[in-house]
Amino acid sequence: MLAARYYGIGQVRVEDIPAPVCGPGQALIRVAYAGICGSDLHIFRKGMFVTSIPETMGHEFSGVVEQVGEGVTEVSPGDHVVGDPRVSCGSCRWCGEGSYNLCPGLGFIGEVMPGCFAEYLVLDAKKLLKIPDTVDLRRAAMVEPLAVALHIAGRGRFSEAEHLGVVGAGPIGLLTVIAAKAMSVKRVTVTDISPDRLALAGKLGATALQAFPAEQDDQPNVVVEAVGLEAALAGALGWLRPRGRLVMAGLYEEKTLIDPNDIVVKELELAGVDAYETDDLRKAVELLAEGALDVDCAITHVLPLKSAASAFDLLTSADKKACKILLAP
Repeated sequence: MLAARYYGIGQVRVEDIPAPVCGPGQALIRVAYAGICGSDLHIFRKGMFVTSIPETMGHEFSGVVEQVGEGVTEVSPGDHVVGDPRVSCGSCRWCGEGSYNLCPGLGFIGEVMPGCFAEYLVLDAKKLLKIPDTVDLRRAAMVEPLAVALHIAGRGRFSEAEHLGVVGAGPIGLLTVIAAKAMSVKRVTVTDISPDRLALAGKLGATALQAFPAEQDDQPNVVVEAVGLEAALAGALGWLRPRGRLVMAGLYEEKTLIDPNDIVVKELELAGVDAYETDDLRKAVELLAEGALDVDCAITHVLPLKSAASAFDLLTSADKKACKILLAP
C-alpha cells in the first residue's frame, strides 16, 4: 500500500509498504480522507513528537471498516468510521478518570505508532466511532479537529453575550469560529496575517476581521490563541479586556517570553487546551450527523496521497493561502 512517511526534518516520502495486518480486538480501515494537522507541521519543521524514523504520519481520518479481528463487536465491515487517535499510557490517574488528553505520556498515531497517511490503517476497535452513511466521508475527516474546537469552547466557557476574539485563522481557529456561531456567540472577531484566511473566517461567520495585530480599542471578553507563536501570545494578552479569559490552543515550537504584567494588571484567566476529551469527539460526530455545522469551507484542498510532500510545501509556504488540506488515499 502507499503511505506518506516521515524521514526527518523537511522530509516526507510517499512509498509502497506492506499493508497492516488486523489482529484480535482490532479493525482494518480503508482510509478515505486524512487531514494534515498543525502537529504534523511541527513534526515536519522540527521533528517534534515522533519516537522513531521512518514513521507513517497522520492522525485525522475517516474511512470504511474492511475487516475486524477476533472478539470485535464495536464495528463491522462496511461501517463508516472516524477514530480517536490518542495513545495514552492507560495506567496513570488521568487515564483512570478517562481524561486521556491529560496523560503525561500522551502521544498520537502518526507519532508513536503508524498513522493514517496511508491506504489502510489498523486501530483498536474500541477507538473507532461509527458515523452515519449520510455524512460525507470528506466532512467526517473534520471530526477530530472539530473536537478540539469544541474543547476550546468548553474551556473558554463561551456564551451568547460575549465578544470572542480568535488569533489565527488556521483550521483550529476557523473551526472555533464555527463552534462559536453554533453556540450563538454574538460577536466573533478574527485576526490573522493572511487575507485569504481572514476571508475564509468571514465566510464561516466571523462578524469582524482584522489584520494582526488586532486593534486594542475593542477588547474581547475571551480570546483564543490558535497559532503558537510568541507574537501571537503577546497580541492575545494585550487584546483582552480586564478580567477576560485567554484560551491557549496553539503548540509552540520555540521557547517563548511573555510580559506577565498584562495578566496581573488586568486580572486575566488563562486556560490551556490539549486536544479534547472523548465526549468532544462524540459531540463532533453528533453535530455533523445532524447537519448542524458546515465545515466544508475550512477545507481548501483535497490532494491524492501521492502529493503529500507538495501538501506540506503548500502549508509551510509564506503566503498562507492553504488552510485544511485533506489527503485522499
